[in-house]
Amino acid sequence: MSSVQEMAHRILRAGFIFAILISVFGNSIEVLGGNRELRRDDLDKRRPAIKDEKVEIDLQTESPAFPRYLNELGIKKILIRFQEKEFAPKKISFVWTGGSQGTDRFSVRVDGIKGGVSRMVHSQQRPHGWYRDEFWVRLGAGREHVLEITSPPDYTSDIEFAGIRIADEKEDPYRPLCYESIGTHQRYEKHLGAKGAVIKTDSLWIFTPYEYRQDAERLSMFLQQAYRQMKHVYGIDPLFTFSIELYPQGHKRGWGGISGMGTLGYTVESLQRFTRYGKRDVRGFAGFTEEMSHGFKSYYRCDGTYEALGLAVQEDIIRRLVSPKVADQYWLPERAQWEKTYRAYMDAGKKNPDPKKYPWNVLYTRILNHLFRTLQAEYGEDMWRDFFRVVRQMDFPLHRAAGTERMKVYADIFSVLFGRDMRKEFVNFGIDLDGDPPWGWQTYKK
Repeated sequence: MSSVQEMAHRILRAGFIFAILISVFGNSIEVLGGNRELRRDDLDKRRPAIKDEKVEIDLQTESPAFPRYLNELGIKKILIRFQEKEFAPKKISFVWTGGSQGTDRFSVRVDGIKGGVSRMVHSQQRPHGWYRDEFWVRLGAGREHVLEITSPPDYTSDIEFAGIRIADEKEDPYRPLCYESIGTHQRYEKHLGAKGAVIKTDSLWIFTPYEYRQDAERLSMFLQQAYRQMKHVYGIDPLFTFSIELYPQGHKRGWGGISGMGTLGYTVESLQRFTRYGKRDVRGFAGFTEEMSHGFKSYYRCDGTYEALGLAVQEDIIRRLVSPKVADQYWLPERAQWEKTYRAYMDAGKKNPDPKKYPWNVLYTRILNHLFRTLQAEYGEDMWRDFFRVVRQMDFPLHRAAGTERMKVYADIFSVLFGRDMRKEFVNFGIDLDGDPPWGWQTYKK
């Protein structure tokens, strides 16, 4: 090999390694080919200017503010200007939610040509539901192009966007990073006060201190397995990419839970625990999988059984990830505690047997968990997968149920699964069907 060829080979090899580093560790500037993304970012308080009921965004400018609203704040039209080769085929994707009244819909034009109309959403029936709509278009002549977003004349309710992407026509479905995420490598390092890394996959990003990047890669691989099992059980693929962020103990963003549609804030100690235990002990990863499970569950609006349902489904998922021996070591003591609390509750005449010993959320969660476990022992391992299938078939009834109706809805869903009147069985079990979940707090009154 000549010296010129050897030098060229070294340059190509260095460029390949640099490309890998960008994809694995993240970078504030990403090479996206012909793809362009505008994403809601709740940590960025800027709002684009409104002029003549119109918002204009130019993607050639650096870091434009996100056009979050339509038919709100007086905004009737959004114009997004960008450059691309003429006549290029593109897929334009939107992740969005409707307002609280009437029906919601928006239309898309590209270079003055109609691109299509979104689905029609009944937001009163499913408030805070998120949707993805995609439009396949061909750009007009020239390099300068305009994406125009309006609503048809009969649709005036508010629309809120979480992400807009202009991409090559064969790109995978758009899944923006959760809007409460730290968002970028650069911003993460600023909050961390040290060098950081970002481990990226299609379904989750992990923000980690640089020295823990290899441990975070192993965690990422495991959580990808968990993600696949959650997709199987919940029957959906979330519209948002999970953002999992790791901080030193005491950092305000290491809150130990989930926020938004998929931002998990944890401490580095949680990652170290996973490194120490791996799959040998559920304690090594239970926090991550529980909060991710809540992220999936949020699409169903399962109010009234937040922790109990999350724990019940998590047991189902974890048993698909580890051996029965490892799962039993963690879950059998939990089940015994649920049953003991339930027996004490029933012996006290369906009242809190000891408010100091059982705070309302503890009592409530354990009783429901014992109920769910009793039902699954009869139904079988596919109960939760079938539960969420019925919720989808019933058009997400929990979204529009009043507080005092939610436990009835749960009973009715199980009635479909078991083929008998489960309202009566819920009452016999000690569940207050007329209570506004969490129903246990009223039992504390003296």
